[in-house]
Amino acid sequence: MARFGVKEVADVIFYNLITGKADLFLDTLKLSNLENAAETVYANGGKGNPRLISWDFNRTSTFNVQDALLNPKAIAMQSGTEVEKKIETIYERVVTVTVDDGTTNSKITLDETPDAGSVQIFESADGYGHDKEVATASITVSGKDITVPAASLAVGAQVIVYFTYQTVDESEVITLHSDKFGGFYRVVGKTLWRSEATGKDEKVQIVIPKAKIGSSFTLTMQPDGDPSVFDMALDVFKDPKSTEMVKLVRY
Repeated sequence: MARFGVKEVADVIFYNLITGKADLFLDTLKLSNLENAAETVYANGGKGNPRLISWDFNRTSTFNVQDALLNPKAIAMQSGTEVEKKIETIYERVVTVTVDDGTTNSKITLDETPDAGSVQIFESADGYGHDKEVATASITVSGKDITVPAASLAVGAQVIVYFTYQTVDESEVITLHSDKFGGFYRVVGKTLWRSEATGKDEKVQIVIPKAKIGSSFTLTMQPDGDPSVFDMALDVFKDPKSTEMVKLVRY
């Protein structure tokens, strides 16, 4: 009987159950763990109450994968939605110093064209506090330029400007909805097992006919420590056409 060392992480493909087409391929995984469990009950009796008969039931399998890189499509699949391409509103905050526009008015030039009515200006000595708000009625916006009468905002004053603008090109958008969750997919893992006898790697395929992607995920953003990893938990279901849950194929 051949024996193998099992170590190499799998590359994983997700197939849409309705269309049969591949929706996602992951080849930067840090782990791809297949966990199997079942429950057992026993009939006990006689002197010492030993176990006499057992029944196994509640077979469960889970396939847990962890990606070293963020894949927007994977996040969308966990959210039960799609990656959309559309114009989107961007919220911006800028700290700058006003200049003379040549007519003794204070001028601020932004990198983007703000949405109408979105500009808020605060004088700020340290670039954080809102020392004094500039009256909205005194703000004039023309394209990327903002002018304010010197009587309302002195030339050379440090200010914080809040505004929104629309992306020029379509942005990539993932939206989480309260009524949408991860769906079902056929999942195939491709990995290698190393033969004890020959020391050579042999190809192995893990086929899960029906698995549900868990809807929980965490985006960890912090200035120190290791980069974020992205976990995806898959609950394995029985194939609707048979009793199969997982198939391991060495080829």
